[in-house]
Amino acid sequence: MGRYACLFVPRFAVAAQLRAEPELRGCPLVVCDAGTRAAVIDVSREAYRAGARPGLTIAQALIRHADLIVRPLDVAALAAAQAALAEVGRSVSPRVELVGAPDDARADEAQLRGGELLIDLAGLEPLFGSSAGIAAALLRRAERVGFAAGVGIADGRATARIAAGMALRRGEAILVGEGEDAAWLATLPLAALERARDATGAESVDYRRSWSAVVDSLGRLGVVTLGDFAAMPVDEVASRLGKEAAQMWRLAAGRDRTPLRPSFVPQEYTEGTRLEYGVTSIEALLFLVRGLLDRIVSRLALASLSCSGLTVAFDLEGGSRTERAVGVLAPTRDVKTLTMLVRSAIEAAPPHAAIEAVHVVARPDRPRADQLDLFRPAGPPPAQLATTLARLAAMCGKEKVGQAVPPPGYRPDAFRLVPFVAGAPVNPARPCIAPASDADPADEAAPPLVGSCATLALRAIRPPRVAQVFLSGGRISYVRAPGLGGRAVVTSGPWRIDAEWWSAAPCRRDYYDVQLSDGGVYRLFRDLAASCAERSWFVDGCYD
Repeated sequence: MGRYACLFVPRFAVAAQLRAEPELRGCPLVVCDAGTRAAVIDVSREAYRAGARPGLTIAQALIRHADLIVRPLDVAALAAAQAALAEVGRSVSPRVELVGAPDDARADEAQLRGGELLIDLAGLEPLFGSSAGIAAALLRRAERVGFAAGVGIADGRATARIAAGMALRRGEAILVGEGEDAAWLATLPLAALERARDATGAESVDYRRSWSAVVDSLGRLGVVTLGDFAAMPVDEVASRLGKEAAQMWRLAAGRDRTPLRPSFVPQEYTEGTRLEYGVTSIEALLFLVRGLLDRIVSRLALASLSCSGLTVAFDLEGGSRTERAVGVLAPTRDVKTLTMLVRSAIEAAPPHAAIEAVHVVARPDRPRADQLDLFRPAGPPPAQLATTLARLAAMCGKEKVGQAVPPPGYRPDAFRLVPFVAGAPVNPARPCIAPASDADPADEAAPPLVGSCATLALRAIRPPRVAQVFLSGGRISYVRAPGLGGRAVVTSGPWRIDAEWWSAAPCRRDYYDVQLSDGGVYRLFRDLAASCAERSWFVDGCYD
């Protein structure tokens, strides 16, 4: 027999608004209808104490307390809060049901009641140590994404839902022992069954009225507790009070074995908010975007995922909508870096009108893992490399950051950029052309420098620097280029390459190694195919 946990967040419309605006916590908050803004949908605990109630008009609520803070229902924030709650459950178990998940028929009402999560606990106790460990993990992770919740654990889903509602009032998780559902329910009043009433889209107004009528009939018969109700014969209950009463009897007796209806796992993480007035300042817009990214990153962390790409959408004044695609070179959860990338995308193409709503969609991906070496010290973590690449892309442009690989062809200094993947092998090396030496055997300028250069490292200069080279008797005598210059002390070369002679732009070069009087050793080349003699010499690299 399986066991279930229920994670319950009361006043879910208010909880979603507080998650979007945490500075309103502790304030008398009222959430009203987004369309007419006339009716109160939900109220915070502070507003309830001040006399505000769901169903009142805004004017009636303000008469009872003039300092109420009124916010229209933010559907985007509500949907994001519902998804975040589901991800809290999925971070513990793969089998999760969002009670009252919206359908096409009654999406709005279902979303308002969507602050309740059922989790199948089969096989989880060895991972968390005990049922108490599971409950503690759920509470911590719910708090991490901005929810104050109650947790109940029992054999039946209905019992777990009742326990979660009571746990919230008590301030601690309620754990019903295995096989003790009926005994634990026996002392509770009939009104406790209201928490276990089904909240699916199939529920109707008539269904709720029938449920209330059964409770009234049982009260007139003197049935006060769930134990009294469970002691009645179920056949008599069904024949006299109807099928709704028989269903209620099974819940009161702790015999609810309704299977879990797993919820859909999204492929993207979405956060959004609607503004009270249009925003035109980039700084104000980035302040809002950073808050949305904070919430997305918290959700990604629950699933041990990182962000591999973003799409930022804006609803503009006049009803138009625009989107900006934000590329991320390596999966990261660094909010500062992601905000920098969004800034670059917005500044490259600013919206043409004031922004009334912002939506951020993140594409998740697994962060790169790193295998530690037994004999070498640990290097920087892969997440740090991903963050560095993303920041470089934000500052320099995505097209200028990547991994250099040789393109098809035979030019010695040609390369192209591909997305950087740490640990991936570089493209197979292209065929190597052995340079043909045209040096005169009698040339006395090739002493021991060639042998010594073979043990040095050549630091390539890209792009090669244009140099002025002065010749004396066909030999290099003086070199001048940006950052260097001096008399040639020792020279070696030339080494000629003649590549891609069949193409429209052949590569014909003579390479030299030169030690200058400034103390540096450099590699130069002369482009034999250059049309301008003044731009035919280049500094290709420096020996370290």
